[in-house]
Amino acid sequence: MRDGSGPLHGGLRHLLSALGTDTPAPAAIDALAAVSGRPATCGGRSIFFSTPPADGFGYEARIAATGCVATRDGSRHDLFNALVWLTFPRVKAAMNRRHCDEAGRIAQSAAGRGPVRDALTQFDEDGLLLVSDDAALLDALRGHRWREAMWDRRGSLESARLFVFGHALMDKALAPHFGLCAKARYVHSEQLELSASDVTPARVDAWLATQIADAIWPLSPLDLHPLPVLGLPGMTPDNESATYFDDVRQFRPLSAHRRQK
Repeated sequence: MRDGSGPLHGGLRHLLSALGTDTPAPAAIDALAAVSGRPATCGGRSIFFSTPPADGFGYEARIAATGCVATRDGSRHDLFNALVWLTFPRVKAAMNRRHCDEAGRIAQSAAGRGPVRDALTQFDEDGLLLVSDDAALLDALRGHRWREAMWDRRGSLESARLFVFGHALMDKALAPHFGLCAKARYVHSEQLELSASDVTPARVDAWLATQIADAIWPLSPLDLHPLPVLGLPGMTPDNESATYFDDVRQFRPLSAHRRQK
């Protein structure tokens, strides 16, 4: 890969190393799943990664009905999606079930995709969980007080834990562009009943999957916060200066509709 060393790829490096290439065939990804532990849908169907058959199913419906996660040959986007399935299998299964439940409910009202599905898709594509022991850091991030959060509280930010779910985000972060944003959920470590340093992917997987399955979260895209990821330590040498966080083209102030939420 051009660069998989940044903070957004840390949780997948062992899987990327096992594959040995950033453009594996679906069969190679599926073989990794067989070795590392094959996920399952909420209905108990084994997940497998393959070029999808012409079966008439939509993406989410196919997963629920057959276990097939559509995976294109040589697609890094689909590679990262598969690796998130292997890292957070319960979350991905819960998201699939909720997508299908919402699609069935909305189909009866002709109301489009609806806010829940929009939020799930945004999190699936660009989402991450940031877990910290520092409530003041999380408050500053939610308030878009970027210099305070990312410079004044840099030590807290460096000790926070990132759990990345967004497969599109990880693909884009291989060659990040100016203004690249994640869709973030900020979590105090007390919610996970552990200090941030002790939180594991398995703990996050179990906790977040329960919230998704029980329809506690997300309820709309407003449950996700824009996070300019080039401000994260290790993403670019440019953010090693306080003035970097004063550029409002990238570090935008809190919008009115978010202030009202």
